[in-house]
Amino acid sequence: MVEREFFKNMMKKVIDDTEKNKIRSSDELIQTLIKELSDQRTMTQSKRMIN
Repeated sequence: MVEREFFKNMMKKVIDDTEKNKIRSSDELIQTLIKELSDQRTMTQSKRMIN
C-alpha cells in the first residue's frame, strides 16, 4: 500500500515537472525516474536497518 502511494505521488510529480518544462527530454525523464526510485530504495533499506 505504501509503495503504491509512493509510485502514485512520484508519477504526479514527474507529470507536473514535464508540464512545467522542467523535464524536456526522454533522457531527463528517465534520469528523474531513476533518481526517485534510487532515493526510495535507499530510504527503504535504511528503515530495514533501523528495525
